[in-house]
Amino acid sequence: MRNSMLDREHDKWGLKTVFYALMGIVIFLAGNILASLPVDLFFSVTGMQSSVLSIIVRSLLVIVVLVAMVVFYIRNILKLPLSEFRIGKPQNIMGWILCAIVLPLAVSAFFVLFVPGTFACSEFNRDQAVRIIVSAVFGPCLAAGITEELIFRGYMMHILELRWGKAAAVFVPSVLFGLLHIMNMEAPNMVDILMLVIAGTAVGIMFSLIAIRSSSIWAGAVVHGIWNLIIIGGILEIGVEPSSSIFTYTLKSDSNLITGGAFGIESSLPAVIGYGCVIFLILFLDRKNKK
Repeated sequence: MRNSMLDREHDKWGLKTVFYALMGIVIFLAGNILASLPVDLFFSVTGMQSSVLSIIVRSLLVIVVLVAMVVFYIRNILKLPLSEFRIGKPQNIMGWILCAIVLPLAVSAFFVLFVPGTFACSEFNRDQAVRIIVSAVFGPCLAAGITEELIFRGYMMHILELRWGKAAAVFVPSVLFGLLHIMNMEAPNMVDILMLVIAGTAVGIMFSLIAIRSSSIWAGAVVHGIWNLIIIGGILEIGVEPSSSIFTYTLKSDSNLITGGAFGIESSLPAVIGYGCVIFLILFLDRKNKK
C-alpha cells in the first residue's frame, strides 16, 4: 500500500485516523440535517409536508448532499482518489441482487411459517398504501441503503484500513454501526441493547465483506436497501405488536431471541443466523478462490 498521511509512518498514534473516521459520522448527521431542513421548511409552508412528493424530494436530496459532501472531503481534505473507497462498479452484481432478495424473504418466511402469530391486512385506501410504498422505496431502501453504505463501508472502512488493515476496518465500523442504532429504540433494557449491538455488528460485518468481495459499496447498498424495503419498509411488518403497515404478522412469543426485543426482528436470532450464513458464504468463497 502506498504511503498515506494515515499510515503508521505519518500517524504514529492513530489519532488522525480516529479523527478522520469520526468525521464520517459528522458528515452523515450534518448531511441529513442540511438536506432535510430546507425540504421540510418548503413543504411545510406549502402545506404538503406529508405528501408523496416531499418524501421523494427529501430522500433524493439526502443522497445527493451526502454523496457530494463525502466526495468533496475525500478529494479536497484527505486528497485521496475515490477509487480507493470502493465507490466503483461492483463485481458479480447479479449474485448480490439474488442475495438481497433471498436473505430478507428467508428470514420473513421463517417467522411466518414457524413462529405462531396472527396475520392481518390493513384497511388503507389506495392513496395511503401508495404513500407507504413510496416512503419505503425512497426512505429505508434508497436513502438509508446508499448513504449508510457510503459512510460506513466506503469512507470509514477505508480510512481505518489505511492505518490498521482490513480486520480492524471491518470490525470497528460494524460495532459503531450497531451502537448508533440504539437511538432508534424506545425504552430499551441492557438485554435489548446487547442483542442490538451483536446483531448490528454481525450485519455490519456482512455488509463490509460484501463491499470487499464485490470491490464496491454498491453491492452492499443493494443488499441493505432491499433488506430495509422488505423488513422495515411498512409493507409487511413482523413484530410483537400490531403496526400501521399494509400487512402485519403479530408474533405470539415472549422470547426476546425470537422477537428481537425492543429493536424488533432485525436483532432476533433468526436474523443473526441469516447474516451469519451470508458471512460464512463469503468467507468460504474467498478461501476457495485462494486455493
